[in-house]
Amino acid sequence: MNFSVHPEENIDKAFLAFCIEIVLLRMGKPQYEKVVSRLEKEYQTYIPECDKTPLALKRVLQDIFGDAYDDILKEIRSEIGEIVSKKYYTDFLTTMTK
Repeated sequence: MNFSVHPEENIDKAFLAFCIEIVLLRMGKPQYEKVVSRLEKEYQTYIPECDKTPLALKRVLQDIFGDAYDDILKEIRSEIGEIVSKKYYTDFLTTMTK
């Protein structure tokens, strides 16, 4: 994981990755592992890097979960909670919903 010189960015990045992982693990460990594997194989990225590569995550989630993709985004938004309106998170979620 690359850390920026801005501690708040590091916290946002870690929290976003945590929220994504929690939601995926609720879907089941095999599904979580499938997402992680595809991100690595197809896009050479990992969940903690998805703030920089949200389209890779979007494609993998849509391929694996199909129509449930929108529900997963809602769960991620819910997991982020009250700070979802912070620019860092809105930028990420806006890219994921386009």
